Amino acid sequence: MKTFIVQKNQRGFSLIETCIAMVLLMIILAGVAPLCVYAIKYNSAAAIRAGALAVAQRKLEQLRASPFTSCTSSSESPTSTSPYTVDVTVTDTSETLKEIQIVVTPKDRSTAGGTYGGQEGWMRGQVIIYTKRTTLGSGQNLG
Repeated sequence: MKTFIVQKNQRGFSLIETCIAMVLLMIILAGVAPLCVYAIKYNSAAAIRAGALAVAQRKLEQLRASPFTSCTSSSESPTSTSPYTVDVTVTDTSETLKEIQIVVTPKDRSTAGGTYGGQEGWMRGQVIIYTKRTTLGSGQNLG
């Protein structure tokens, strides 16, 4: 028959110590979980807005590259490659000046509800760029 000798310095964790550690771990995780959900929600919203801003900037560069007389209002519907609606409004202020407004809206956005509606609709909302365009020519300050 074998005899086991238990030394006083070879103790493990008791069941009560393990339960207390698990309760503390659960309390900490319960506090951190909402932060993770918050971060995921706002990061995805930022990605949608960054995409909309890139589409708006691309449209603005197209308007800058086109001749002054061909700057007109237009509307583009979402496609499979770009899930954004692009609305361009051009207002003739004078013969040499046009005011341009570019509005980019995510495909599923609505004011009544849905994916991009409600109280958090601002996170996935429209991107609006305002600019002015003038003709090339000598002005009063150019000799």
